[in-house]
Amino acid sequence: MSPWNPVMRPLGLMGTLLLVACTSPSAPARESLEAQAPSVAPAPEAKAPEAAPPAVVAQAAPAPAAAPAAEPAKAPVARAWVQGVDVSRYQPKVKWDALKGKAAFVFVKATETTGEVDPDFKTHWSGAKKAGLPRGAYHFFHPKEDVAKQVANFTRHLKPDPGELPPVVDVEEFKKEYDGFTCEQLAGKLQQFSQGVEKALGRKPMIYTNHVTWSTSFCDHPYFIDHPLWLAAYTKQTEPRIPKGWKQWHFWQYTEKGRVEGIDGEVDQSYFNGTSEELKTLFAAQAK
Repeated sequence: MSPWNPVMRPLGLMGTLLLVACTSPSAPARESLEAQAPSVAPAPEAKAPEAAPPAVVAQAAPAPAAAPAAEPAKAPVARAWVQGVDVSRYQPKVKWDALKGKAAFVFVKATETTGEVDPDFKTHWSGAKKAGLPRGAYHFFHPKEDVAKQVANFTRHLKPDPGELPPVVDVEEFKKEYDGFTCEQLAGKLQQFSQGVEKALGRKPMIYTNHVTWSTSFCDHPYFIDHPLWLAAYTKQTEPRIPKGWKQWHFWQYTEKGRVEGIDGEVDQSYFNGTSEELKTLFAAQAK
């Protein structure tokens, strides 16, 4: 995800989605996440097998280690991940009826800083709802801006209709926004944002981040390990490496160059770490 830029595009189970992702004067190109992969070239969007539905990708887990001679080896366990997208002003025209057959969920950029609102948020938010897609909204976090005002900017647009997925806070280094802070200071600001969102919406936000930002700017701070995790990692490996402290990823943004029916041009695509039913039941439980 990324802040606002009229030319260059950059980028929201538990609880509110903390996207550390969402508009700003002159956004730089999105930081290179390929460097985070274990020395493997970045992958284009992952393709679902022919037999699987468009929004579902069957993922085969590695076979377990060979059993003792007296016991037959067990067959690999199949896993199914569902795919979705995140949209913002950089995807102004979305054909929701076409997209709903290709995506199992959608994240929509809502706000950033203390007063900016994505110009297409209302249209995307209502369009996804009419299409019956589970929705989550995200805020692009600016640590140098007043945190309480950022919370107010984000939550006031979600109180009437908070969506089905957790709210997200997009945390990724942008220009010099993270310069001059220690890890403890940045973690404190993000903690303040998280607590404010949870108080206003009743859900802990999900954190959207990448390995570089999280390890260097937040020093893998343990406070957030009970938050849902949306990890951006563009790699050819079958699963992304999990940041220190977390036990699992909940969403994995595996490409920023995806192509999907219903959206013209490139779009970010992510997997949910489970099935469609698990997506519904997991977040429904978190919302109670």
